[in-house]
Amino acid sequence: MTQPFFFSTRAARRMAMCAALTVAVGAQAQLDVDTLEVSTATVSAVQAGDKDPFAVTNLDASDIQKQDAAQDVPFLLRLTPSAVVTSDAGHGIGYTSLRIRGVDQSRINVTINGVPLNDAESQGVFWVDLPDLGSSMTGMQIQRGVGTSTNGPAAFGATVSVNTLGTLAQPGIRAVLGGGSFGTQRRTLAWNTGMLDGGWSFEGRASRITSDGWVDRATSDLSSLYGRVAKRWDSGRLSLTSTLGHERTYQAWYGVPQLAVNPETTDEDIQNWAYNSYEYGYGADTVRIADLMERRSQHNYYRYENEVDDYRQDHYQLHLDQNLGEWDLGAVLYSTLGAGFYEQFREADDLEDYGLSPLIMGGDTAYTTDLVRRRWLDNTLVGTSWTLGRQSDALNQVYGVAASNYVGDHFGRLIWMDLASGAEPGSEYYRSVGEKSDVSAFGKWSGTEGSIRWHAEAQGRRVLYQTSGRDNDYSVIDVQDTLMFFNPKAGLTWTPSDKVQAFASVAVANREPARSDYLDSPQDTPLNPERLTDVEAGATFRGEKWAVRATAYNMQYTDQLVATGQLNDVGNVVRVNVDDSYRRGLEIEAGVQVTPTLRVDANATLSQNKIALFEETIYDYDENFSYVNVIEHEGTDIALSPNAVGMGMLTFEAPKESALAGVSFSLIGKHVGRQFLDNTSNVDRSLDAFTTLDAVVRVERDLASGQQVTLSVFGNNLTDALYSATGWTYSYRYGGEGSETTENYVYPQAGRHGFVTLAVAF
Repeated sequence: MTQPFFFSTRAARRMAMCAALTVAVGAQAQLDVDTLEVSTATVSAVQAGDKDPFAVTNLDASDIQKQDAAQDVPFLLRLTPSAVVTSDAGHGIGYTSLRIRGVDQSRINVTINGVPLNDAESQGVFWVDLPDLGSSMTGMQIQRGVGTSTNGPAAFGATVSVNTLGTLAQPGIRAVLGGGSFGTQRRTLAWNTGMLDGGWSFEGRASRITSDGWVDRATSDLSSLYGRVAKRWDSGRLSLTSTLGHERTYQAWYGVPQLAVNPETTDEDIQNWAYNSYEYGYGADTVRIADLMERRSQHNYYRYENEVDDYRQDHYQLHLDQNLGEWDLGAVLYSTLGAGFYEQFREADDLEDYGLSPLIMGGDTAYTTDLVRRRWLDNTLVGTSWTLGRQSDALNQVYGVAASNYVGDHFGRLIWMDLASGAEPGSEYYRSVGEKSDVSAFGKWSGTEGSIRWHAEAQGRRVLYQTSGRDNDYSVIDVQDTLMFFNPKAGLTWTPSDKVQAFASVAVANREPARSDYLDSPQDTPLNPERLTDVEAGATFRGEKWAVRATAYNMQYTDQLVATGQLNDVGNVVRVNVDDSYRRGLEIEAGVQVTPTLRVDANATLSQNKIALFEETIYDYDENFSYVNVIEHEGTDIALSPNAVGMGMLTFEAPKESALAGVSFSLIGKHVGRQFLDNTSNVDRSLDAFTTLDAVVRVERDLASGQQVTLSVFGNNLTDALYSATGWTYSYRYGGEGSETTENYVYPQAGRHGFVTLAVAF
């Protein structure tokens, strides 16, 4: 996501609203040996209940605080089952991303208090826009697979439901100060009035997180404000919340050439490689090459001093909960406002790419110029959802409707040009508008017969997407598509005793293409929505001091969109539908209270993630980009989908009656298997498996004056492992068969580093 913020009437409105209203998250996801669940947040219409037939992990506010080291939400989830996370800056602050079961976060449905967080067009989630969100969470639920019906884009592999409304905190103030490696600093101040006369309550939070980043110049300057005013009465509650976020990060999007990360690579190897690299000027870009040789894993491709991403996103929500006799009504009105840009220096760009004519100077004609540009997005999402539910001994039922409308202005401005060719500073060189309306309705029904609980859902969804104007490559675009989806779900849960529970379910999800799919797809290539049929079965077994849960899943995709190496007529990567692909696996979770002070928790996922058949396209740059070969692949691995993911944690908590009361220590290991960078299962285009070791020491003390003081020390990657959790690749030929070249770029993560947090609650 990229995009600045004008101090205009919009800014004044945001500031006035905020003044008026004046997260490994328990990432370890510990299994409680009595309930096999982390303490739950408030269960809303978009969350699954304890006996719903879905694979669920629940996290509460205390779990989140114990693991909150100022990192973005994905890093607070990194130890939950099947999760893999990464960070552009290398240490979890700034741009971060999350995969669950190999599913990227554009396919993970995310809501905050039931309101969609996914961008309507790209369907991605940009956690950096809401820094320190964990400080306002009262709970979070992660559903793996399709899960229950929800709002926004389809859950195409997982759902993350964030709750900030789950509890009424006690009156008080909480201040948090933190600091650590790479110049990272955190300042948070939160307050709550508790319940006042007349049922009113007020709360707020202000946060600032800054960091130099582990990767060179990958700085972050993040700030956020949160406010809530609520009115409660005997039969209901009305609350108004605002969450305002602003991020300014130096870009580290490009990654690092994989060969430079290898400790055995010599400077000569890098120089020889650069002679064949377009990105490094075929060896002529000596400054960038020298930096690559010096910094290796911490190298940042970008050199321009203001190569930044600057974006502000503000969320406003009005929630109503009202009891109507035997029925409970829930409603929300919401608005999400976003605006910002990313700035880039470009060397020797073609003038015609910006709608400009060649510049004649004396007897010479200039067709290219150096320039600085800003690409903007200014978007607004407004919507509402309503639910009506009733519980009885015979039947539980919930009905809901939701509607939203999104408008996104995409435009670019030329800030500076070496050769202006008639353009003025600030000239606009492209603009398009994307509009998306989303209307859905669902029903949920469940009932119990003896030890069997049945569950059924049906959701209908209508999506209208249209965009027109000029794209950022200056091509004319005109897209309009209307899609209708039906998403049924059904399952059974068997609970023969309080020690055993099992479930089985089948669910269907349909997903519309993203904006880039519409814009980049050639007109002669059909573009179909994706479809997922998810069949899951699981069982839980509990003892007095242990618990084990196993979940088997088969996620069968039809028309999944994947990259095959194909490019469109302007050189953009195209994702095409593949008929048949799947993710199949087994997730195992376990927790054992070994002694009153010692506990072991673990989870592991073993899976196969395959594409039955697809055709890889390779271009020959010496043949005007014409097809030189189409390679057919069968049964290859889906990109960035490891076959093995696991976590183990050992926790010591000092006895309450001892001198060390309030002291806890956790040692945490995480393993991620080999990941392929594309869909060919080519080991030369892959990331090595890696294992990391973290530790957390936490000391809590209640002072005689009434304050509670908590000191947390986080040690990350203690073994100094050199690893990358994501990357990208491309292959091409230059001169026919036998001239194939593959370039891999990866995102190395920080070696040994730490963070210290001091929290004081008054």
